[in-house]
Amino acid sequence: MRIFVLLSALALGACGFKPSNVIDLSSNEAPFTVTSNDPFSGLADNIERALSRAGVRIAEGGEPANSISISQERIERNALSFDRNAQVTEYTLRYRVTYSLTDANGKTLIDNQVIELRRDFNYDVNISSGSPAEEALLKREMQAEMVRSILRRTGIVLHSQTTK
Repeated sequence: MRIFVLLSALALGACGFKPSNVIDLSSNEAPFTVTSNDPFSGLADNIERALSRAGVRIAEGGEPANSISISQERIERNALSFDRNAQVTEYTLRYRVTYSLTDANGKTLIDNQVIELRRDFNYDVNISSGSPAEEALLKREMQAEMVRSILRRTGIVLHSQTTK
């Protein structure tokens, strides 16, 4: 059984397979900084944690570093549909982030790019705990997806810079 697992892992590794949550920024040697206009931004903290998990060094002090800068982060909840009593039955969550990326030399690699995620969810006024909990879960999932999206785009841009 162990041999089968080992052979399967070797075969997957040989074909280039890697899990989708793995961020490959290994070709980049410069450390990173993550900044946000919102000092309490959970997104900036989560990006920094994801970078650390990916083996990327976080810059200390004023050392030159690649910088992900979040200039705007906004989540909106809008009514999508109503029942016959004019009560909301469905909402849309929109999570919009504007960010930029500069390299360790201060060169802008991504200039104020906007990423927007959208999720629709049902809302039942008769279930007081279910709908708010579902909304909170969707917000967490959207933030995790936003982290992956920003880091995936960052990796692509940095990789294209090193192959030039």
